[in-house]
Amino acid sequence: MDEPRFLAVRVGDLVAVKAHSDWWVGHVIHAEGGARCNANSLFQIACVDSGVIRTVNADAVLDILCSQAQERSGALETPHNHSHQTQRTGQSNQEGNRHGAGREGR
Repeated sequence: MDEPRFLAVRVGDLVAVKAHSDWWVGHVIHAEGGARCNANSLFQIACVDSGVIRTVNADAVLDILCSQAQERSGALETPHNHSHQTQRTGQSNQEGNRHGAGREGR
């Protein structure tokens, strides 16, 4: 017999969840093991649509859509936009000028 899919879920995985009649997709942000063993029993999952963090029983996880292991192996590559790192704000320039001004006069 195959093990339940929720046993393979790890923090950071993107999962499909069905709780009651509602289903949704979310990122696992916390996994809680049982008192007698480390098997997953509860998850805190952030819904990708609303950002709401929900605590769900582990058996509500239907499947792992994207696991951290897949991302690390390069199976899935996500585009990265690093343009934010090159942007400078006026405030950071002012701080640099303010601190540098005292040193230039010496």
